Amino acid sequence: MRRTGLVVAVIVVAATVVAGVLVYRTKGDDAVPNRATDVMVWPTPHTLERVTEDVPIPASVTIEGDVEASTRQVVEKALAGGTGSAALKIRFSTDKGLSAEAYRITVGSTEVSVASADPAGAFYAAQTLRQLVRQGKLAGVKIDDRPSLPQRGIVEGFYGRQWTYAEQQAQLDFAATVKFNSYVYAPKDDPFHRERWRDPYPEDRLAQIAELAKRAAAGHVKFTYSLAPGLSMCYSKDADRDAVQAKLTQLHSAGIRSFALLLDDIDYGKWNCQEDRDAYGPPNQENAARAQNDLLNDTALTVRNQLPDSGPLITVLTEYGDINQTPYKSVFRDNLDKSVVVMWTGTAVVPTTITKAHSTRAEQLWGRKTLIWDNYPVADFPDAKGRLLLGSYSGREPGLSVVGLLSNPMSQAYASRVAMFEMADYAWNVGMYDEDAAELGYANLLAGGDEQVRTALLAFFDMSSWTAPRLAAELREFQDRWKAGDKKAAVADLRAYADVLAGAPKTIRERVDKGFATDSEPWLAQTELYGRALQATADGLGGRRDGFTESSELVKKLSKDLKLGDGTLDKFLTQAPRL
Repeated sequence: MRRTGLVVAVIVVAATVVAGVLVYRTKGDDAVPNRATDVMVWPTPHTLERVTEDVPIPASVTIEGDVEASTRQVVEKALAGGTGSAALKIRFSTDKGLSAEAYRITVGSTEVSVASADPAGAFYAAQTLRQLVRQGKLAGVKIDDRPSLPQRGIVEGFYGRQWTYAEQQAQLDFAATVKFNSYVYAPKDDPFHRERWRDPYPEDRLAQIAELAKRAAAGHVKFTYSLAPGLSMCYSKDADRDAVQAKLTQLHSAGIRSFALLLDDIDYGKWNCQEDRDAYGPPNQENAARAQNDLLNDTALTVRNQLPDSGPLITVLTEYGDINQTPYKSVFRDNLDKSVVVMWTGTAVVPTTITKAHSTRAEQLWGRKTLIWDNYPVADFPDAKGRLLLGSYSGREPGLSVVGLLSNPMSQAYASRVAMFEMADYAWNVGMYDEDAAELGYANLLAGGDEQVRTALLAFFDMSSWTAPRLAAELREFQDRWKAGDKKAAVADLRAYADVLAGAPKTIRERVDKGFATDSEPWLAQTELYGRALQATADGLGGRRDGFTESSELVKKLSKDLKLGDGTLDKFLTQAPRL
């Protein structure tokens, strides 16, 4: 996924004054919303308007209304420690006129009104309310908000090291804070998910999965367990179909209420048993589809009739990364149970873009709206080998005809949150999504509002993208000024950026979340070497000729197994002594 740019400090919008209140206008999906300029909430609300002065939070706040414990806990934690003297009431109410998961917040001097159509909307309102707290006060705003996409979340579906139990727990907590509502458990490294799919889970691991589902539910995240039997499935054998049912029944008994049956990354040009050849004929696309369709319809019926309170079955099919009409797809379009949700990665396994036209074509091919399994920021494919992908989430048009969007992340759980935070912003409010603003928003969150840390993070994010566009822009500007004869200023600015690059890793290690720093460490070390090499090169261009020798020695220390950017900096460091 290639980035198109990076905003480092300033986002310009059209501002105006309405009824004495400063608001600004940005693009919207069905209207032009107003948004207070001095209040930032993530994901971006559809409408956010300042209506009063900030309200002091008293030592004790009254919460009224029938709300879930998890919602109440978010509000109580956010409003704890106030010192204001006036009474303040947070009043929750139900408004069935609002859409699913929508909410409305109105902050007044003595009462904060929170309306929602359902418990999920109330929980999301609480997640927004905690972001309105600043310096002992609540921002005096009114917010009307709702999600653009019904399903938003994470699919833990990458190859390589599975997230630890602690990382999975932390990721579910993160999902709740960014208003994700889906978590699909499908780690290729879990043997009981794929290679040993017939075997029941050991009790200790089953208990962990059950706890993950409970934790997810508390944050209004639907936990979906996925089984991937395709490597050895005999579709026509009753014993194997019974094994699928038995496995899902075991998970259901542990509290799981959503299931997926995955048939991706298998060879549908061969059968796993003679019985399938006898039942369906020679192996080919169409016959494989007939066999898979029978299994899926049978499993959908099992989920619907024998696993109470379970949602519709989800699947990924063997042809999941294109929009070409094939005999395989036609079988599912015409015969697959209409309740089954089909996941699809786009026009390729890792597409650069997904457009409205692409999604409409997929809907036609599969006979239903699809759920996008978006392979970003996952790095388990050859082109991404050696990369930590922190570049902006881009290339997804608004108005996609889909039921939702799931991020397939990296094995680095905490580093994956950069892209997932941005994806959450897109999925919640596609019409107002700005990749640069979202990137800046997460950098600011990680930095705790510290400008120096934010600058370090943005430089590192840039280096860890496919093309390092900000670095490339700095190098182009240097070369233009150098050629124009403004050499002293060109070198000074290049040295200043090199200082940021060289110093960013130390700042991140010492002052940013340890999970993120640990995930990023190999690439932080690489960035530090690149930064120091650029410092030495800038010194060489400024007249200290041994700087080039120093730079060359630093370059030799770079790991050949890691990748940052697209090679532009390597080329510059090599050519600089000849300028």
